[in-house]
Amino acid sequence: MSAAQIHVVVATLLITVTFAAGFTLPGGFDSDPNSPNKGMAILIRKTAFRAFVVSDVIAFMCSAGAVFTYFAMADYSRVTVEDKVLEKLYDAAGLLQHLALISVVIAFVTGMYATLAHSLGLAITVVVIGCFSFFVYLWVFFKIACS
Repeated sequence: MSAAQIHVVVATLLITVTFAAGFTLPGGFDSDPNSPNKGMAILIRKTAFRAFVVSDVIAFMCSAGAVFTYFAMADYSRVTVEDKVLEKLYDAAGLLQHLALISVVIAFVTGMYATLAHSLGLAITVVVIGCFSFFVYLWVFFKIACS
């Protein structure tokens, strides 16, 4: 349960970040009072921006699902249930949190790419550096799994 407490803090932070990113979109909004697109995202037609929005929503949904699952764990831990139930809830929440973290990285990379598309060299550099987190994750995972 102590690990779950730490995880719920991380999941809550991810919810907060993804929620904020959903309203402070990369590129901003069209603020021209005479434009028919007033209030719409400027980069709405860019594929990278669309990938950002989808991955941000996936990260939000997975983080929220993890938090709800941790709440269920807390509720079930008050009553007498088998440890297997708590383990299954913990595993489900952990999976959701992993998916949320992967989606956050994808949202970051695609959001940066969408806003830096006019400087292709810089955009590609940011994408490559951002994707290194996946290699770090895999390295840590295999380091632990093989020991």
